[in-house]
Amino acid sequence: MKLKTAFLFLLMSIYMPFFKTFIPDLDELDLNTQKLNKSLKDKINRQWKDVFDQTTLLQLYSSLIKELRLFREGQSQPAKLYYFLQLFSSSDYKVIFDKKSHHALLTHTELLESEIEQLLLETNTQLIQNPTPAEDGDLREMVSDLISLYFCHPSYHSEGYDDLKRIGGNLAFKFLRTYPYQDTSNLLISLLPSASDPLEQYTQLINDIVCSEQNDENRDLLLYILVSEMIGFYTEKSDFFYKKSKEVLKLLSTHISHWSDDQIDYFITQGVLNGYSIYPTPKTKIAEIKGYIKKLNEGNYNAQVIKKRVKEYNQEIANIENDPIAFINAGYNKAAKILMVKNNTITFLENLSKLTPDSKTKVHLDQLIAQTLALKNTPKVFPINKTPKIKFSDLHFKLLVIEELMYKKNLLTPKFDLTQFIAQYHLREIDKEQEGYEVIPEALAYFKGLDISEELLAKVTSLTQDCGVDGGADVYAQIWPFWDPGCGDEVLKVSNKASKDLPLLPNLQQVIGLEHSNPSKKLISSFKERQIQLTDQDV
Repeated sequence: MKLKTAFLFLLMSIYMPFFKTFIPDLDELDLNTQKLNKSLKDKINRQWKDVFDQTTLLQLYSSLIKELRLFREGQSQPAKLYYFLQLFSSSDYKVIFDKKSHHALLTHTELLESEIEQLLLETNTQLIQNPTPAEDGDLREMVSDLISLYFCHPSYHSEGYDDLKRIGGNLAFKFLRTYPYQDTSNLLISLLPSASDPLEQYTQLINDIVCSEQNDENRDLLLYILVSEMIGFYTEKSDFFYKKSKEVLKLLSTHISHWSDDQIDYFITQGVLNGYSIYPTPKTKIAEIKGYIKKLNEGNYNAQVIKKRVKEYNQEIANIENDPIAFINAGYNKAAKILMVKNNTITFLENLSKLTPDSKTKVHLDQLIAQTLALKNTPKVFPINKTPKIKFSDLHFKLLVIEELMYKKNLLTPKFDLTQFIAQYHLREIDKEQEGYEVIPEALAYFKGLDISEELLAKVTSLTQDCGVDGGADVYAQIWPFWDPGCGDEVLKVSNKASKDLPLLPNLQQVIGLEHSNPSKKLISSFKERQIQLTDQDV
């Protein structure tokens, strides 16, 4: 047995008696001091994947269920069980099963489901001492990992896939009702749409949170997570709760009719506005940031990390205090920009506003709706056209043409401005400062689809590919803001495809700097055949 696999079998030794014939007795190792960081977890998971087969997994599930029973009877080793499940609740093992296989989880799901439900009745207890900041090390976290098996292990082609997902979804809802105001795994949230009658359970859980008398950040966080699954910034059109948002609000309306004014305001403020980073009262955001600082100072984090993050948080507080109006407006602007393409979300917000006519926060909700619709209906200066009338075969060659017509001769309008384009672009948030060291795909897509008339193309007599010695092309500043030939950035090379584009430029006489593209003999010949002079750029 190689040493690199020793820890792999260490955790398995307690569950898989048949492994003990292959490994030495490792019971002396203190698992309470063994920290499972992500790198180590990934390494072990890769090793397990090589070792596990169908028979192994079947025996492993059987041993796991026995160990869970021993745990409930106080006869288990909690730390080993905890760490094992952290590793085992991974999707790395689903590939072992093909569509004809009878899945190990399906074989044991009745017993496993029963064990999980029994554990959900237990009082939460600590299982390991001195957990890392990323861990809780308690029973709640272990049960979460158990339920995550229903997300990670079933293969789409496995027998009983839908049944396993349904059981996992039901257990996830039970978990959230048992531990509603503690950190929740995204895997469990992902299981919710698969549950029995998910819309009813989903709306009931939201109602329970809104009506809860508990008032802390964990309650706020769970409401934010649940609502974000339906109308959040990052929802996709294919997401279950996004598609069902109209039905959800219809079910939720029954509860809303019984909510107090404070509960309605809480749902709108915490579930909707704050979820979109809209804080009509900036002091709320400042208090939230101070809470983050307190957690950092109380947690077991690296001192340098704490110092850096606290400095960033304090700067954020200072920015809010210096100009609270700008902070509020920035929240509305960002939200409207993202929501303008989410028709289901806009409809949800409009109907929510109608259901809450007397809410104090309705004015803020209506402002968000109005701003979103105004932006949605504003004509874009630089819309991306996917079907240009005249198509170039070589986009990089087309950029030379655009440089000549748009930035040198000022004939091709409107003149593209990246900052204005980013301000109007809504499919995602483009960060020029972070992304500008490479070509920004959306800016390049604009130029790819840009229509150039035959009349303008006929005005092109000369093209230049600037290597940067003359300051570089203006079009580069728009698609690749921090392009820097001094740091090794090269020009976007013109390829052989450009020969197909030459007929589009009937009056082209000269191309300067094509040598920067290292043109092939074939490409050079195509220019010469049309009596187009190729001139090296003075450098």
